[in-house]
Amino acid sequence: MTISIFKFHCVHLLILSLSLVVTSTALAGYVPPPDQKPPTDYTTSSGPRGGCEGDGIPLTALAPKTHVGATLSTHPTLAWFVPDAIIKPMEFRLYEYDAQGKPQPVGQPIQLESSPGIMRLSLARAQLELTVGKTYLWQVVILCDPDSPSSDLIVSSDMQVVQMPLAFAQQLAQVKPGSQKVELYAGAGFWYDAMGEALQLAPPWQLGEEAVSLLRDMVNLEAAQTSPESLPSESEPIENMRTIIQATGNR
Repeated sequence: MTISIFKFHCVHLLILSLSLVVTSTALAGYVPPPDQKPPTDYTTSSGPRGGCEGDGIPLTALAPKTHVGATLSTHPTLAWFVPDAIIKPMEFRLYEYDAQGKPQPVGQPIQLESSPGIMRLSLARAQLELTVGKTYLWQVVILCDPDSPSSDLIVSSDMQVVQMPLAFAQQLAQVKPGSQKVELYAGAGFWYDAMGEALQLAPPWQLGEEAVSLLRDMVNLEAAQTSPESLPSESEPIENMRTIIQATGNR
């Protein structure tokens, strides 16, 4: 089923363009899952580096790059950075990895329109439900030129849906909604739940301090795992994320 696209400068049920608010408040850090797994080869990006115009920061998923991000939710919220100021057709695609490790499409691509900056998508509002124990590939595609598929901007990220541990469920029941939940999710390694909770705390059109803190934690962790001799494909995403935080945080 196709979901209708939103109009520029308007809040849509599915998509919000956001700007970041940077504050000095210190929050508990993100800790990757103890059994973290490396992402698959399907998570590579493609297309012009700086967007359809070929200048600047590339299309970027706000998700871990060195390991598979985890979620307890069957309807997580996903977010990404759009480099271009010019509105373009966009698609969100979801795949489930089969027993052979091949991504199989889930439903039909969701038709959207790009908006510069940070965009987000709630799978609950998109009527997409994940299955506990499965690993998924989510993908955002900007159609720079509908007549030339080779010019498409594509960014992909893996996501694993895990069963909620009983002890964690007990902890979760004892904390108040808001920043305490963000910290609890982040400290237990549930990236998408922490980011989704952080987005709920953000004012309209902003990402908020909790999400900024999460992104910085992730960048610092992944930078520590990257050696000076790393290939550009490993180091560039980290620098891109730092640039995104700095650029959008100064708006």
